[in-house]
Amino acid sequence: MPYSDAEGKDTALAWYDEIRPRTVIDVGAGAGTYARLLRARRPQESRWTAVEGWAPYVARFGLEDLYDAVVVADARHLVAPFYRADLVIAGDVLEHMPRADAVRLLGKIRVNAAHLIVSVPVLHLDQGAVYGNPLEAHVDHWTAGQMRAELARSGTIRGESVGDVLACFWWSR
Repeated sequence: MPYSDAEGKDTALAWYDEIRPRTVIDVGAGAGTYARLLRARRPQESRWTAVEGWAPYVARFGLEDLYDAVVVADARHLVAPFYRADLVIAGDVLEHMPRADAVRLLGKIRVNAAHLIVSVPVLHLDQGAVYGNPLEAHVDHWTAGQMRAELARSGTIRGESVGDVLACFWWSR
């Protein structure tokens, strides 16, 4: 879904307040959930870029009004130094790609970003295309332990919140 469950969002907001990023990249922006929640806190302090793979979402969810820049592209195909930012958010996006692709994307992000907030569903939910968007299909499932192990391969996990629906992690270089 282009929307995200509310679980863990209060934790992400607290992490955002602690990071105080000047530049933010929201990977798989969807309906703009993170921009609506986090950016509203301090709208003038950060430059926000959305990465959205499904062009119709830009108009449908008013992404140009929520972000300073909108990049319509498959996040997996963007190359360094694109992900050079104070904070990259990968909120409920990694389950929409094969595990190997998600690991490569996380690798690109961790080489370039100072901080990363990741959210993945821990409740296994089958999902196909939504609003005609084939990129919404759930392709892989991550457990909290699997994501923790992947992020621990480099950098530091600064925070973690595991709920019934979502697991959220704050990683930093």
